[in-house]
Amino acid sequence: MPTERLLIFARYPRFGQVKTRLASCLTERGSYELHLALLLDTVDRTSQIEVERHLFLAGCSRIEASSFAQCHSLNALKVGVQRGTDLGERMWKAYEQVSEQGDSVVFLGTDSPTIPLSFIREAFDALTRVPVVLGPVEDGGYFLLGLSEPDGTLFQNIHWGTPSVFEQTIARLSGKSYELLPRWYDVDVEGDLKRLAADLDRSFEGYPKRTRFFFESWGILKSSH
Repeated sequence: MPTERLLIFARYPRFGQVKTRLASCLTERGSYELHLALLLDTVDRTSQIEVERHLFLAGCSRIEASSFAQCHSLNALKVGVQRGTDLGERMWKAYEQVSEQGDSVVFLGTDSPTIPLSFIREAFDALTRVPVVLGPVEDGGYFLLGLSEPDGTLFQNIHWGTPSVFEQTIARLSGKSYELLPRWYDVDVEGDLKRLAADLDRSFEGYPKRTRFFFESWGILKSSH
């Protein structure tokens, strides 16, 4: 039977190598702690969605990935290591590793801790109608990509990490059916922290408690008002 699979993609939380664009305002320690909070909150939040979940970590060994899973009791999902020379190759290899014919596969990042969980549910629902669904972010990338059939072209010759990722991906879909989710935002630079702080002042399904605690402990919520 076809299966709905959610693939969470994140960098292994290694001190000095994550959220580096925030190090100037948070320090390396703060960048590390925020990245870890975002990652674990994404795992916790998605537990409310009844799909098969995988966590693929980049920049680590299998032993490190396994130790991370054990340390944080990630027993409810399968943890693996990203393999490939760029993000596109790593995503495609992960897709090939877990997907079987007829499956719906959704890739999700960890930098959007307040996206409504309804967006993810809508993505899986859309994949019953179209082969591709995308969730764009305001900086030109996407926070979610869903496939109901294999399409390796979506991962090839994309300028990853640039504002043209979404535009280039859409170009690959010329003549094909797809659906878009509402636009959201990533937490990448200092300005994003104030926006996230405002979001954390409200309540919503799957509240990112670790991220809230990080903001409180670093005084970001107070400075945002």
